[in-house]
Amino acid sequence: MSGNVIADSSWSFAPIPPVFRFSSRPNQAHTIHWRAWGKAAFDEAIQADKPIFLLISSLWCQGCQLMDETTLSEPRVIEVLNADYISIRVDSDLRPDINQRYNQNGWPSVLFLSSEGEVFWGGVYIPATKLLYYLGYIRRYYVAHRDDLSWQVQLLQDQRHTRVLPQILRENTLRALLPEEQQDLNALPAAAAEILRELYDPEQGGFTIHSYLKFPHPEALELFLLLKKPEDVERVCYSLTQMRDGGLWDIEGGGFFRYSTAGDWSMPHTEKMLNENAAMLHLLLLTAQFTGDQQWIELSRQLITYIDTTLWQPDTGAFSGSQGADEEYYEPGLYSRASRVSPPVDPTIYTAWNARMISSYLLASRVLNDPALQAHALQALDYLCKHMIHHDGSTFHYVINEKACLSGQLADQVWMIQALLDAHELDSTRGYLETALTLMHFSCQVLQDSQNALFYDCPEDPLAIGRLALREQPLIENALAAWCLFRLSAYSQKQTFHDNAMRVLVGGLNKYYHSGIQGALYACIVAQASEQQWL
Repeated sequence: MSGNVIADSSWSFAPIPPVFRFSSRPNQAHTIHWRAWGKAAFDEAIQADKPIFLLISSLWCQGCQLMDETTLSEPRVIEVLNADYISIRVDSDLRPDINQRYNQNGWPSVLFLSSEGEVFWGGVYIPATKLLYYLGYIRRYYVAHRDDLSWQVQLLQDQRHTRVLPQILRENTLRALLPEEQQDLNALPAAAAEILRELYDPEQGGFTIHSYLKFPHPEALELFLLLKKPEDVERVCYSLTQMRDGGLWDIEGGGFFRYSTAGDWSMPHTEKMLNENAAMLHLLLLTAQFTGDQQWIELSRQLITYIDTTLWQPDTGAFSGSQGADEEYYEPGLYSRASRVSPPVDPTIYTAWNARMISSYLLASRVLNDPALQAHALQALDYLCKHMIHHDGSTFHYVINEKACLSGQLADQVWMIQALLDAHELDSTRGYLETALTLMHFSCQVLQDSQNALFYDCPEDPLAIGRLALREQPLIENALAAWCLFRLSAYSQKQTFHDNAMRVLVGGLNKYYHSGIQGALYACIVAQASEQQWL
């Protein structure tokens, strides 16, 4: 199959079919009159003069399952929601654009909105008694203060447009790079690593960011590897050892859990995500490559075995999105797993997550000297090329029930370009470079801001509702876009790609300085570009 076989479907804000996904265990949440996010639901709220109840959930999230089984199965809650509210249910994996703007720092996110999409109140998991109180109070307040609320919504929207205005007035960045900006970029990786050393947890490995949550932050550990200082490499190895032995690694079934609620990794939230295991595989492979230590080669192989066994779809030729959380299943004990059904797998195929795993498998084929992994990766890449790309260069975010949906998301664009370029390095005869160029052309034409050179997270939609009307310019995806532009310049010998990459990196500098540890990927890309003498 050629690498540039492209799906023929329209990307331009095609209607997204409603997909409501509930807990697999018994519940009554499906009896709520859910609407899909869209103009029809908000128009209904205006006509009925009702507030909106928005739930953002995810198939892999145990708290979301519990919300379905308890709060949203309570008869009185169902009755009030169906009578007094327009209820909208959003799956955060299917609609990352909505999740990015409305998530309340966790799942399930519960929000009350105006008919214009502005937030009255938001929080995470709510018990039935407490939710009934909020439902009654907000409905009464909505009826009694509708005029005041409309005025406040208009004021808020005016303020948002005022904040956007300076983007239009900025100096056009199609100019030469200033010397101080060049200096800032060259000095950035070392300065970033110094900050990471201050955040490093010498007792348990990893980084101490939250008082009660511990995420693996593989990109931050990769920066340590890129800078090649022995003490930093030791920090990476120690962190991986602690994650493996402390509880983040599923010692029986394989795969990394998403995060831990204990600093020693011993209390993991047990969902396993495709994208995060792709990042961990990439880190393990780089560590094995750098240190030559057999234990990281072995752990890489064990992780690949889990992915192949649980997340790979042999009939489709692509990877599933996640395996759900189930604290009871993973409880230590003689009969905990043997007596239970393993947590369900979300078979949805997500472009960005698949592309990231494809890149990790291509790296694995080289580091582990296993050609079968390359064949595996290229099979998945060819699936994405055939089913997830429109001829105009936009990518679809996911495919479910054999229908590809939600096109033009920046994350899908750049991770797909990255995978195509990784494949091109291994086989330059299959059209992967040409497909990557098509995707980048769309990204520059539709998503790039001509003022600051940064890419927006989604195409401009004249019918966008609420916070979706304001597009964002995420640092991580912009950093990856810059890296792809550098690589396209090297492969195609076109200086314009290089110049564009430099403008994107400079445009992201201010965002990086306010990003915390989430900016580690930006620092990694600056470090790699510096090593290649592309800065």
